[in-house]
Amino acid sequence: MNKLEDAPCRILVMASGFGSNFQALIDAICTDKLPNCRIISLVTNRKNAHATVRADKAGIPWDYFNLYSNGYLQRGETDEQKIAQGRKKYDADLAKRVLSTEGGKPELVILAGWMHVFSQAFLGPLEAAGVRIINIHPALPGEFDGAMAIERAFAQFKTGTLHRTGIMAHYVIDEVDRGAPIVTEEVKWNGEDLDDFKELMHRHEHRLIVKATKIVVSEIKNKN
Repeated sequence: MNKLEDAPCRILVMASGFGSNFQALIDAICTDKLPNCRIISLVTNRKNAHATVRADKAGIPWDYFNLYSNGYLQRGETDEQKIAQGRKKYDADLAKRVLSTEGGKPELVILAGWMHVFSQAFLGPLEAAGVRIINIHPALPGEFDGAMAIERAFAQFKTGTLHRTGIMAHYVIDEVDRGAPIVTEEVKWNGEDLDDFKELMHRHEHRLIVKATKIVVSEIKNKN
């Protein structure tokens, strides 16, 4: 086994909110359910994201970088060209920040509740640098892409047209939630109310994000 195989896989997590999937990764690494891994940084685009509290407790450095606060776009902007240009510049600069992370370039970026759709201005440089990007999404492939996936599935439960949804971890491309699946899991609805069903989905997400990370890390290490 060479030194590259021995070294922990460098993981950067991106999260915008409460950070429970981020915490699942921290816990899995601490309990050796996710061996040979190290989270080198958290990136958030929400100033008050609770994920930063989790990072501080775990001793993980974090970086706040926001489309509006950092001056790439004015709030309320309606000019589509300005919006596109601002988002493209933000994505390009964010890619530079990610690739120059203190502690070394990440080998894997995990989107764990990241609320921003990336363009090729972000994805291209990371792909060129050999960095893999994965995402966790509370729906099965081809179903309920984008935001409010659980709520949209639940609305169909209530009409009787659907009785299950699911969760997937997938590679990230510039089409929302359309990258190649890494692992999927079906989740049945058994009459829970929306809040209880969300909790059930989150518990499944916590397991699935660890499972997917383990698969991808193994692939990275085998490639090295």
